[in-house]
Amino acid sequence: MNKFLVVLFGLLMSITAYAVPQRVFQDLKLPSQKMVEKQSFANLTAAGTANVLSAHAGATSAAVATATTFVAQPDVPRNLSITPGGTTTDVEACDVTVSGTNIKNKAITEVFSFLANASTATVGAKAFKTVTSVSWAANCESGGFAATWSVGFGEKIGLKSCLDNAGDIFFSLLNGAKEGTAPTMVISASAVESNTADFNGSMQGTNDFVLYFMQNYCL
Repeated sequence: MNKFLVVLFGLLMSITAYAVPQRVFQDLKLPSQKMVEKQSFANLTAAGTANVLSAHAGATSAAVATATTFVAQPDVPRNLSITPGGTTTDVEACDVTVSGTNIKNKAITEVFSFLANASTATVGAKAFKTVTSVSWAANCESGGFAATWSVGFGEKIGLKSCLDNAGDIFFSLLNGAKEGTAPTMVISASAVESNTADFNGSMQGTNDFVLYFMQNYCL
């Protein structure tokens, strides 16, 4: 009996010495592995200069100013633009910082720089899924502080994964038909928000686009 208990105890100890197997639900990646991706974009909204923020007062003194309430958010992750308006002679050389999230819901920022008396748009490169704040640096305006600022979005559409090369695409579709002219690609091998496609077809609220590309598993 004692011998049986010793054997049983030994078996129990050997079982607890090993971790219980766990299922892992993730893509396995070999050192040189890549994968073909398909990403669809339905009814892309037309680009505009004030889709996100329209004629906002911005800084009304020499102090830092921040906007956190917006007209709307981008329909899909896409690049932004900021355009001074109103009395643009009140604009001083300064930086405006946009904060938000990328397609993977990670926090990102982008700095938009302006010269004194700027009256034209500064166009960004990063694809924002959401915009959470727009901040004007101190002394961004002077005089009567009567400049206004509009934030819109462009036609650089954010991808869900990174590319190693701008040529790592196969083709794009416009309403189910292959586009004759490939999208203009901007890529980053490590920052997903810096991977964008500017499709050749028109973005006017009803066209659907599909992109086939080779991704590199960036986080």
